[in-house]
Amino acid sequence: MVERVTRDEHAAAILRELIVITRRGVADARTAHLSLSMTDQSILGFIVDHPGCRSVDIAEAFRLNRSTVSRQLAGLTRLGVVREVADASGRGRPLELTDAGWSAYDEAIELLQGVVGRHLDGWSDTEVARFATDLTRFNDAAADGDRPRHPGADDGDQRAG
Repeated sequence: MVERVTRDEHAAAILRELIVITRRGVADARTAHLSLSMTDQSILGFIVDHPGCRSVDIAEAFRLNRSTVSRQLAGLTRLGVVREVADASGRGRPLELTDAGWSAYDEAIELLQGVVGRHLDGWSDTEVARFATDLTRFNDAAADGDRPRHPGADDGDQRAG
């Protein structure tokens, strides 16, 4: 007799696998000797994905207290990887990466992309494309403003001088 796996069992398996992916990603980032913590990398990634964002936007997207984000941004500013940009709107100052910030961000992305690439060794191009599409669809279902740019988006290089 063939045992049928229920939707709930599949959903539970997805959750288990996402937990493993997250745990492995954090461990890979810790052992990579990157110049920034995972939290720092996440904030830089948000700024890259949301040009002109402000600290309040990060706090809202990450569901953190504004003071927590302010402390983290102060540290990133002291490191010279993030800066505030003058803005006349009075709604807080937009954030951008400095050249050093872009270097740190690129370092992290390159390293982590290599990890992902190694995990996808042996997968066909079609399988990789389907996995990317399915993950994007999954995350879009819960999107609340914290979604990064789609990889195919033609918005040019976000780097500021």
